[in-house]
Amino acid sequence: MAASLFFNLVLAISLLGPGAAGSCHSKRPANIVLIMTDDQDRRLGSTDYQYVLQREMIAKGTEFINHYATTANCCPSRTSLLRGQMVHNTNVTHVNAPGGNYDKFVLSGQDTDYLPFWMSQAGYRNEYIGKFLNGYSQKNYNITPKGWDHVDALVDPYTYVFNTPVMSLNGQRPIYYEGYHQSDVIRAKALDRIEYLTSQEKPFFLTLAPSTPHVQNGVYQCMPLARHANDFENVTAPRSRNWNPSDEIQKQKGSWLSTLPRMNESVEAFADHSFRQRIRALQGVDEIMEDVINLLDAKGALENTYIIFTTDNGYHIGNHRVPAGKALFYAEDSNLPFVVRGPNIPPGVTSKIPGAHLDIAPTFLEIAGLPRDQWPPFLDGQSLLHQWHHPDSSTGEGSGGGNAKETLNVEFWGLCIVEAPNAAELGVPFRNNSYKTLRIVGEDESWLYSRWCTGETELYNTAEDPYELHNLALNATRESIRLMDRLNAVLLVTKSCADNICRQPWALLQPETQKDEILSLKQAMDPKYDSFFAQFPRVAFKKCLQIQDIDNEQPYYPPLPETGALGQNYRNRTDNYKSEGEGGTRYIDSGAQHGSWEQRNATLADINKTAREVTDSEIYGNATMDKRRRDLGIVENPEWFQWIG
Repeated sequence: MAASLFFNLVLAISLLGPGAAGSCHSKRPANIVLIMTDDQDRRLGSTDYQYVLQREMIAKGTEFINHYATTANCCPSRTSLLRGQMVHNTNVTHVNAPGGNYDKFVLSGQDTDYLPFWMSQAGYRNEYIGKFLNGYSQKNYNITPKGWDHVDALVDPYTYVFNTPVMSLNGQRPIYYEGYHQSDVIRAKALDRIEYLTSQEKPFFLTLAPSTPHVQNGVYQCMPLARHANDFENVTAPRSRNWNPSDEIQKQKGSWLSTLPRMNESVEAFADHSFRQRIRALQGVDEIMEDVINLLDAKGALENTYIIFTTDNGYHIGNHRVPAGKALFYAEDSNLPFVVRGPNIPPGVTSKIPGAHLDIAPTFLEIAGLPRDQWPPFLDGQSLLHQWHHPDSSTGEGSGGGNAKETLNVEFWGLCIVEAPNAAELGVPFRNNSYKTLRIVGEDESWLYSRWCTGETELYNTAEDPYELHNLALNATRESIRLMDRLNAVLLVTKSCADNICRQPWALLQPETQKDEILSLKQAMDPKYDSFFAQFPRVAFKKCLQIQDIDNEQPYYPPLPETGALGQNYRNRTDNYKSEGEGGTRYIDSGAQHGSWEQRNATLADINKTAREVTDSEIYGNATMDKRRRDLGIVENPEWFQWIG
């Protein structure tokens, strides 16, 4: 009888076809859609004006309000995300040479071993649409970003010219999508790819990366779609407590910030206009998000898709007297919008559990189900999937007291600029903007500690002083000195950390008496450890350089090995590299503002009707093109404009 039942069961399964036997126990891995804007603030409240984000993501997913970029600049932050490493280990430290850009990413060999390759190993199809890395341009477009099954990337010098979108599909000749706004082009391309991806058997990882709300270089403002050009007419930039502060407050800042003049009425008016332009432009991102979610739903794929909304770095407007820009360690620049919806993500939850962009790659690998022994050995981040599923959970032992999970390293090398019309008057570019910073984000212990390349120190109690105004390192009390001894020791570890130590720095800061004796800042503040922490040398720079230099940033703890330090075991040397992709002259300008209501639902077929290849003369230039450039009124920007990443 039993044998007969078994035979009938096998026969039934064989008639159902291949894979039926495992269908009750297997499920297609979840898809991943990453929507990443460019230079979007969280602290200024831009997301409050994104009504689709509020309705479809925040209300139906979880918002993580303590998510940070470890370097507040475009190319370094994006590389950190794609490699799962601290920027000191990728050594892509800026948006142009000598710090770094797409050319440096390629020459270092990191473009052959990063996220899309690992996701492919897990069986995913990987696609990318939008801004990739700074320096991917009309000069080097044929050096296709590797690892992607389909990559349709914006091409410099048009990446931030929103009404003149130029893109290269899989390294082919760039295409100019004449008569359309970049946001509509990316929206149409996204929908076209989702139509295809949802028809395939493989799970997919799709990145959508519009350049919004980055400024359009030369006009110091983002350019919204025409249909949103007059939205929010009465909105002004938020007047938080660190908006255009008094002399007494400003002189407490380090480096170039301490001497900034107060913004006058015209500069404040520009800041208000800049904020309005940003939230107007973000309406186009909302439309991308809305259409993507609706199509995923229509295709039956939404419930099995993680959708992540974030940006590469934050932004400040008027904070600490800087009219507009990024690249600082303050919360406006490093604390990012980060929202997730998808399988097992609880709806309508706000979580304070910290995370960073270097944690995204390992999170995606866990979603993909790639066995841990196949993960790259150099990951500095850790998976956030557990906290996505359990956003009210603890950060572990020592929770709230500044434990390992609540300890974040923030770093920067090179110059900084101001993205406002009075930038030259203020003295840009500021070449003394390198710093090493530690941020503690516990409920009970919440601090910001930073060491500038100029030798100055800033310390803020961010629980009592969330706008980072009162520098406790000046005229420091005995308690502040004890605290800085601890924070300095942790920063000494994190500034050169690798692998698990980046998210477990306390593991290297244990007295000899007992392993794992100190698990948090709160524990470390016990007076019995005063002499232990006081013995560590101070984090310092010899001088302000535009690159990462090992000798310039001595000392290190633990001491660096003679070879392979700072990620060098996993990348090629790029000392004094020459960048071929930077710059390039722009000979095309639409001269109009596109994105009318009539174009709101334009398809890729509609957009392709007016699309054309960019010609050789438009790439390399000639006398005719030079005249066209003059006729179009395209002006030469100052050299420092190239650093608007």
